[in-house]
Amino acid sequence: MNTPICRGYHISHMRLLSFAAALSLGLPSASPAQVTTVDEGTFSIFRGGDRPANRIGQESFTIRRTKGAGGDVVVANATVTFDTEHLAPALRTDTSFSPLAYQVEVRTGTDVERLRGRIGGGRFSAQLKNAHGESSKEYIVSDGALILDDAIFHQYYFLVQRARGGSATIPVVIPRRNTQETMRIQSGANEQVRVGTSSVEGRHYTITEPSGSTRQVWADAQGRILKVQLDASNIVAVRDELPR
Repeated sequence: MNTPICRGYHISHMRLLSFAAALSLGLPSASPAQVTTVDEGTFSIFRGGDRPANRIGQESFTIRRTKGAGGDVVVANATVTFDTEHLAPALRTDTSFSPLAYQVEVRTGTDVERLRGRIGGGRFSAQLKNAHGESSKEYIVSDGALILDDAIFHQYYFLVQRARGGSATIPVVIPRRNTQETMRIQSGANEQVRVGTSSVEGRHYTITEPSGSTRQVWADAQGRILKVQLDASNIVAVRDELPR
């Protein structure tokens, strides 16, 4: 996982909101009664252990279920901030969590890169725009593929939901790498997870990549992500507060 090495994060709340606002997926407006919040919260991101001195970034996210004329959709938005890199992903899926559309804006210093992608007909079609111009790429994806982008942690929710407390082999599209990998997610035992000042029981999942590298995920009984550990890069993302 190509996560930047950063020593801090400094970005205002209004600037974060502007990142998210730039990534509208063109969803129809819905009344509050038509929108259900599935999960929302923040993660602190660490490298080399979850101590305050090792904190390198933060993620703020929402996952909502929205009723539409063509059926329910799930919409996930986030802002992920590191010292020099800021990401704003926006994902729309159907109720089986298969992606319908994906966007991500990446700001590195004064450089801005925007990727927009859609999945349909067994293909992922992506358009990339940056300071060098625009380009497009299309590649074949497997049925039931999920989105799991680098340096974004709330998206593990969709893998956990697909595993449903058991085990599954899941094709995963990694948009900014223009690739698909098949990952194995294995459900383990319930364990105590430290979240903020509390300790809560979470189901432990192990995700194995084709290379053999592993990722550890802990989720509550509803599949909401509590903690993610990337073993190869020694990066940990821990929820700041318990899910509500």
